[in-house]
Amino acid sequence: DGLWDLNEKDIEKLTGKSLANFSQIENPKVAMLAIVIITLETRYSAVSLMWHGVIHKARKRLLELLGNNADQLRSILEMVCQQL
Repeated sequence: DGLWDLNEKDIEKLTGKSLANFSQIENPKVAMLAIVIITLETRYSAVSLMWHGVIHKARKRLLELLGNNADQLRSILEMVCQQL
């Protein structure tokens, strides 16, 4: 469904930062999904062929979770990008 079953330790391993660093995002599912999307797009761009389809699906799911508010999606992804 475009979501991953992650916990705080998974996010810390992936980013080197605590999930608390992203506390501006109220919904933990939204935060985790945005973190994974930005991490893959920025840190693993060299292997984007491996994850491109998964991220496309995740972006669609994230947009749904945000009530199809594209501006909010853009804002959250930018915020996560700045935190990483």
